Amino acid sequence: MASTVQLTDVGHIISCLGDVTLHVPASVNFEQSDVLNARVRRVDGEYLISISSNFDPTINAVMGRLVTSADVLPWLPLDSLERPKGAELLSRLCMEFILAHEHGHIIGGHVDQLALEKAGTDGISEFNVVSRDDQHATYDERSQAWEYEADTIGAALLDKQIDELIEAVKSQNLADNERTFLGAPEIAVEHVGALAIAALYVLFRLMRRTKDELILVGHHPDPLVRAFTCRDVISHRLMQRYDFDRGRFREMMIYHLETFDWAMEDLGYAASQMADDDGVNQVNDALKNLAKLQSKYHHITNNTRWTKWSMSQI
Repeated sequence: MASTVQLTDVGHIISCLGDVTLHVPASVNFEQSDVLNARVRRVDGEYLISISSNFDPTINAVMGRLVTSADVLPWLPLDSLERPKGAELLSRLCMEFILAHEHGHIIGGHVDQLALEKAGTDGISEFNVVSRDDQHATYDERSQAWEYEADTIGAALLDKQIDELIEAVKSQNLADNERTFLGAPEIAVEHVGALAIAALYVLFRLMRRTKDELILVGHHPDPLVRAFTCRDVISHRLMQRYDFDRGRFREMMIYHLETFDWAMEDLGYAASQMADDDGVNQVNDALKNLAKLQSKYHHITNNTRWTKWSMSQI
């Protein structure tokens, strides 16, 4: 059965970057597939985003299991109804990011540039089925740069969803001893931002496992690197809209990354990089290299990008 998840209106998502003109709307469909994959392509002059129908139930199931861990959200009783409620909210955010990431390829000009270079192209997929002996032919620098750029744009397009969660927390009227999944109103910005990044980290870990279990090749970096890419964007854009404690935000983010990481390990999802001091240093080095690649290949889409922003403006 195809997924019935309702995602944010395409027109609103594109408007989040302000100076982007919605040239041609993208159609979104859910393909029957057990593989957690997504792709975007241009067909007969129209953009088509295809997302595996298995994404939504898989993310919901894994997130639902993670929040039953005593390591995750320890201020909530294990039988609290806030836990499954929170899992649903974080799963929804992950699905929104999948759509936003694919729009990132459109907005960044990647889809149109690829169509100009190769007629009848299958577009851009999260993963491709190829022989591992042929990785050198597919794991190219430009594809890495484009995936990094799509992650960056995708994170920028989550403003509306994050703002709605923050406002929901701020509007709570809690008793002194009452605890909720999203935390107290006075730390709404820090906590919602941190949880959003942890949720995306879970998504990236799921996708990495798909790649590792099957004969697939992708162009994404380690899940922790992707999470920190989104951290840079989300925190920067939060600073433009809110006054909050950046130190507290960082502490909460590291805390949630670590506790969700432990819970995922218990479920059998191995991590290649950890959110400890050494891991963070490796991530920062990887981010610098990705930024250099993005800068190196940015000119290629000068005529196909939907907007003239630079990555520093996001």
